[in-house]
Amino acid sequence: VVDTGLQMNHPDIVGSPNIASGWDMVSDPRMGNDGNGRDSDPNDPGDLCNAAVPGSADSFHGTHVAGTIGAAASNNGAGVAGGAWNVKIVPVRALGKCGGRLSDINDAIRWAAGLIPAEGADGSEVWNDNPADIINLSLGGAPFDKSRQNLYNEVKAAGVIVVAAAGNNASSMPLYPASYNNVISVSAVDAQRRLAVYSNYGEAVDVS
Repeated sequence: VVDTGLQMNHPDIVGSPNIASGWDMVSDPRMGNDGNGRDSDPNDPGDLCNAAVPGSADSFHGTHVAGTIGAAASNNGAGVAGGAWNVKIVPVRALGKCGGRLSDINDAIRWAAGLIPAEGADGSEVWNDNPADIINLSLGGAPFDKSRQNLYNEVKAAGVIVVAAAGNNASSMPLYPASYNNVISVSAVDAQRRLAVYSNYGEAVDVS
């Protein structure tokens, strides 16, 4: 899960056998909101951009996404159980305060896929011990870029499936990364299996 990281002290996360070691790929300490740059701690300290905006709050989006997939220590009476109970989720933090940099997201995807190492505190190479079968990207916004298409081609060639959100703009305009080739674009439906009012749609969508 390439996202904002995980709330490692969340009662559904603590002690969960479904969580594997991850990485923090947010390079800017200000954006990271955790006092440092890239390191081995994927904890999500919050991503609130402007506290002066009424109703604004930390999203803890990565915890939400990972929990929906199956990060939780199921049957503990707290939170959610998720859709897949016997999975290994590797949290890779690429988004922080006010968003994220494409360079961080790209490196997070490559590290998750086992294509590049991260750099340890002592300068050593740190490879992902659990390279992904599936990479989840519930993010988007940057326009098409040929170098990023090459990234997804490279990831597919490594045998990794990439799944991305089609977008929440109620639009048929392609959103990236979901609309790149070799990325599965997923739109949303409501409880009656109708297109959700906020969901993107159109030919770029592969599954709802």
